[in-house]
Amino acid sequence: MRAAVLGLACLTGCARAPSPLTPNFAGSIGVPQQGVLTDAAELPAHGEGFRCLRNNDRHYAVPRFARAIERAAALVARERPGPPLVVGDLSVSHGGQLLPHFSHRTGRDADLLLFAMTLEGAPVESPGFIHYDADGLAWDEAHQRFLRFDVEREWLLVKALVEDPDARVQWVFASQVIEALLIEWARARGESSDTVLRAQLVMLQPNPGGVHDDHVHVRTACTAEEIARGCEPSGPQRPWLALATRDDAPAAPTTEELIAELLRPIGSD
Repeated sequence: MRAAVLGLACLTGCARAPSPLTPNFAGSIGVPQQGVLTDAAELPAHGEGFRCLRNNDRHYAVPRFARAIERAAALVARERPGPPLVVGDLSVSHGGQLLPHFSHRTGRDADLLLFAMTLEGAPVESPGFIHYDADGLAWDEAHQRFLRFDVEREWLLVKALVEDPDARVQWVFASQVIEALLIEWARARGESSDTVLRAQLVMLQPNPGGVHDDHVHVRTACTAEEIARGCEPSGPQRPWLALATRDDAPAAPTTEELIAELLRPIGSD
């Protein structure tokens, strides 16, 4: 009886794990903080422009998201050669609880360490989770030196991810300092207003969850197909990530329309 009730709950929109009553459930199942993962792809220990921080079993994600991270890292390496992006935790192959994280349970989350450079401006590989202050400097305890936040390479990474249709970036959790530095850099260099606006909308300093001044936490949104297989959408629906694929589906709003909506007073409908 209890199993039947749990299965019925899943059928009514609370997918947390596959069951005999939900044979179609597969992939990213549930929400990032409560769910499991099947049919995952493992991010290699290293590749073009990236390497994993640790040699463990925490590098699994939904396949399209894993490939998007690989593409973004490769793009950064080609446009501005230097040390690789250092990748922290994603999920384990079967998903589920992954301490000390609140989320990372359904293959939709990835921790990416921040790009670093010397005070003189030479790119260096990130020594780990070091905390950047408002001046863009961080103390590297392992090497007894200060490092600077490599804004240029970090922006290339964020830009590549928010522009990649397969990445479907819903959130980039980052500190307010990191966000401000990235957006200021992008605007000063005349980046696309659409891309800059997307980056602004998805970047957020989480509370609770830590300041995120030592890495960015990227989360991907469900696709329509993934929703049908048990992925539960969470958080805001980004206008440029339309789930509809019909020919008569409304077009995504323009940058001007998005800005006007953001500036519209609450309750002015």
